[in-house]
Amino acid sequence: MNKLRNIGESKVTTALLAINVLVFIIMTVAGGTENINVLVRFGAVAKPLVANGQWWRLLTACFIHIGFFHIMFNMYFLYQLGPVFERLYGSVNFLIIYLLAGIMGNLVSFAFGANNTVSAGASTSLYGMFGLALGMMMNYKDDAMLRSFGASFVSIIVINIVYSLMNPRVGMLGHMGGLLGGVILAGVFPVINKELASSTRLISVAAFVILAFLFIKIGMNSFSVS
Repeated sequence: MNKLRNIGESKVTTALLAINVLVFIIMTVAGGTENINVLVRFGAVAKPLVANGQWWRLLTACFIHIGFFHIMFNMYFLYQLGPVFERLYGSVNFLIIYLLAGIMGNLVSFAFGANNTVSAGASTSLYGMFGLALGMMMNYKDDAMLRSFGASFVSIIVINIVYSLMNPRVGMLGHMGGLLGGVILAGVFPVINKELASSTRLISVAAFVILAFLFIKIGMNSFSVS
């Protein structure tokens, strides 16, 4: 993994780190990253606003953090994991996966979260990287190295899930949504110099789209009922 993690050759990871830190600084100056009004103004997921058409929040929330320790932990994991997966999937595909996994995580929060909850953070996308590892383990069973690489993340995922369950401030729904998104997207985007069966890619694309619309419908229904 050391050979794969080279931040100097990972332009997308570097750009994501810079954007997250820059947004955090701007929000701090604007009134504080734990200020609800500031969070909403900068694009955090607020269910009523999303339900009323501000769907862009599903994306912008991936670049917003609530407090110093929140961004510190997320940027540490992005620094560690980003270059690895960027080199495995290529910069363009890595960026697409990162953003789509984040959106899926925020869709799950929108679907099942409380109406008065404000959520944000890159962890939806980061859990997408964990999901990619699991998907890699399942999709490349005949490749001992990739299968072993994917399996090496199982204990990390379990530890993070347990921590999320024990910490009431952690957005568990977003994490699980990002994880699910990553698993599915592993069947859409092949690892560089590897192939995926066309049936696997077709099923994965269909699953991602169907689930996204399902979570939108659930979120809209739950909002209208309440």
